[in-house]
Amino acid sequence: MARRKKPENETTEDAEIRHIMEIISSSATRNEKVSWNRKMDGMQDLLTKIRPIEDQISDLLATKQPILDQIQKVRQEMVQDCIHPYTYLIHKDDHVVCKFCYKKLVVQV
Repeated sequence: MARRKKPENETTEDAEIRHIMEIISSSATRNEKVSWNRKMDGMQDLLTKIRPIEDQISDLLATKQPILDQIQKVRQEMVQDCIHPYTYLIHKDDHVVCKFCYKKLVVQV
């Protein structure tokens, strides 16, 4: 069991917590610890490789956002002026719903 150096100004409660954590962390064998540390190093390498890709994705999303804002603006105008095209109409029990503007339409025949 590897003991850690006692920190300065450690209270008895802190000492108990440190002792419990030492017991838990020392339960693995040396080989298991070495293996786990190698895997952690490998994961850190992978995270380093993925950082530039995440940066590219962020740049693309920043480029995409103004276009999405324009689409939303045009769609709002289209909803206000919706002509309820046949391909967007769904027949429900006693009414018809436009899938584009979500208006409930009733025709008296």
